Amino acid sequence: MDKKVQAGSGKTRWKRFGITLIPVAAMTVGVFAGVANGVVPVNITVSGGNFKVHADEMDATDFSQYGEALKRKNGADVPVATAALGTAQITNMCQSVRVPGTPLVMQIKAGGNGRPAKAENMTLSMDSLDGDAYFENIDIGVDASTMGKDNGVPWAKGPKDIGNGAPNMFGQQATKAKFTNVNQSAWMVQAGKFWLNDLHLKVGGPSLECF
Repeated sequence: MDKKVQAGSGKTRWKRFGITLIPVAAMTVGVFAGVANGVVPVNITVSGGNFKVHADEMDATDFSQYGEALKRKNGADVPVATAALGTAQITNMCQSVRVPGTPLVMQIKAGGNGRPAKAENMTLSMDSLDGDAYFENIDIGVDASTMGKDNGVPWAKGPKDIGNGAPNMFGQQATKAKFTNVNQSAWMVQAGKFWLNDLHLKVGGPSLECF
């Protein structure tokens, strides 16, 4: 894992970074997850497999990240890195999922033609990611249960209601985050609001996978 830190600027850039340090979960903009008008509950049983997501660029505010395990109806729990975002703008998003037991792939694209996709109160859970990231005012090693702005602690930077992980869990947070050229393996996305501008859906062969 290569890491470049720009000293004194409050900016950090990662190339091919692991999810245990800075999982740029913010890029996971899956559109097969449930979307509601408000903050969505997190106690959801996930499907039996993950999906691929690519984004050219994503700008986010109120970023926090922590580790957790997602529940499956059959099989072991899925360990993931989950990021919470207050707002996000996603440019040239691609999501693909392979139909189990077949060569068929469902692909969704959005956020093109100068019309980025947008989200509010989003959580993104993934098990791998490659890309570049830029953060402003980042804190690494925060107790994950203290990162939501509704906690009343002065250092909280994560979004209200969804920005916290479990007590004593490793957490990290930033006021702003920008992610570019991202490929990610994701398990679940939840959002209070999600605008998929310039939306396109296709079903076909393996060539439709995002990467």
